[in-house]
Amino acid sequence: MCDSNQSEAFLNMLTRRGLLEDPEIDDNKVRQAEKTKKRNMYHNTQLMLKHYRDINWALECFPEGVAEELDRPLHNLDSLLSLINTELGMGNAKLENRLMSIQRSRLLLDRVNEALTVLRHKPGNGELMYQSLYLSYIAPETVGTVEILYRLNISARHFYRIRQQAINILSICLWAAPAGELDAWLEVLTILEAI
Repeated sequence: MCDSNQSEAFLNMLTRRGLLEDPEIDDNKVRQAEKTKKRNMYHNTQLMLKHYRDINWALECFPEGVAEELDRPLHNLDSLLSLINTELGMGNAKLENRLMSIQRSRLLLDRVNEALTVLRHKPGNGELMYQSLYLSYIAPETVGTVEILYRLNISARHFYRIRQQAINILSICLWAAPAGELDAWLEVLTILEAI
């Protein structure tokens, strides 16, 4: 009986992970779910790119903001870290929440930068895709579309097509979660250990 339960658990896990066909799901539902997922990935990536400069600016202003909040001038990173550790030790929840928010924002920007690096090294038109995103969203100064077209020496139609492709590739890099694959392997190992 134990082997039967373990076999059923293993088959259920494979079905949940999409490795075995689920008889309760028809193709139309799968297509619709996949379409919605891709649309959300694209939208989230585009939204993040639109706010990239603001997020970067907020991260640059963080040390000065903390110094003002704590009413102490900070001369270097070491004094900032020391002061933050002292405040956290005294239970400054507001500062702790700000630090966690800044940490998440920094991780997000790092993921975007890594994905941009991957995009830039794409064979063929990777550099053009990278430049279209960089000039549109990442460059410190705001660059208008006409200026971007001039700098890249491409037509407006080509620019929008390339930029859309670049956002699609970037969204795959950002939202394809290898952690999910890791969870699947851990689940398989857990089931197999019980055998």
